[in-house]
Amino acid sequence: MSIIENIDFELNLDFSKHTTYGLGGIAEIAYFPKNSEEVQSIIEYLKHIKKDYVILGNGSNILASDKYFNGAVISTKNLNSIEIKDEIIICGSGVKVYEFLKFCIKYGAIGYEYLAGIPATLGGITYMNGGVPNRHIGDDILNVWICDGKIKKLTNQNCNFGNKYSTMRDINSCILQIELPIVRSESEVVRQNIRKYLLSRKNQPKGRSCGCVFKNGANYSAGKLIDECGLKRFSVGKAYVSHKHANFIVNNGDSAQDVFNLISLVKRKVYEKTRILLEEEVVYIGEFDDFNG
Repeated sequence: MSIIENIDFELNLDFSKHTTYGLGGIAEIAYFPKNSEEVQSIIEYLKHIKKDYVILGNGSNILASDKYFNGAVISTKNLNSIEIKDEIIICGSGVKVYEFLKFCIKYGAIGYEYLAGIPATLGGITYMNGGVPNRHIGDDILNVWICDGKIKKLTNQNCNFGNKYSTMRDINSCILQIELPIVRSESEVVRQNIRKYLLSRKNQPKGRSCGCVFKNGANYSAGKLIDECGLKRFSVGKAYVSHKHANFIVNNGDSAQDVFNLISLVKRKVYEKTRILLEEEVVYIGEFDDFNG
């Protein structure tokens, strides 16, 4: 593939080094744009040559196939600017949650402490409308800037935030920036609130995972359903359902296909017993073999 002039790139990106599952095969090329204009140039070029591409932040909600990905990765890791302008926080999509919260402590920006402990970028958590049961990032966002070949601003309403959903999930685009309101407080208050949320997460399962695999429904907890179906500790290969939290699938091996197969098996068994079809939060990259076990 041709190289786009003056834009950082890496040939043969190894997904296993860029996802929290620690799994995945090789991608043909990865680009590391530093600003919105570089993102636009990359997407325009990839569309022109009809090359598939995916966006990659911290890789915390990704399951990448073991197979070769004959396409491009656009990494947001260098889209990491953050500033306050006219009492609005303008945050690059590649800023990691812990970096964002350090910024909030420094400037006494209260109200975002519920994000503490989520191993994501601001772009990733916006894409997924992540958060905690009673609050999600979509509750706070003012505007999101994206690029799908053209740079566009989406208002909160345009984003259609829902249950682990945003409009961006249906658009082949790259989130560039997120705009958030700022409410001022004392830095120490923000710090203490963050500690409380971190403490509330300390008993989450250890090991390589993507966090919760399935969305909760309006009237059910996915983890509770999986537990009631007797699937805790259930395994395929070296992937297993956590005994601590049944909505976590932990990878203890080197096969993304094993994780995919276990997800498929859990979905099937829960449906057979409850007639509820679980829907994944996890985002798949690449091709997986159908599971018939």
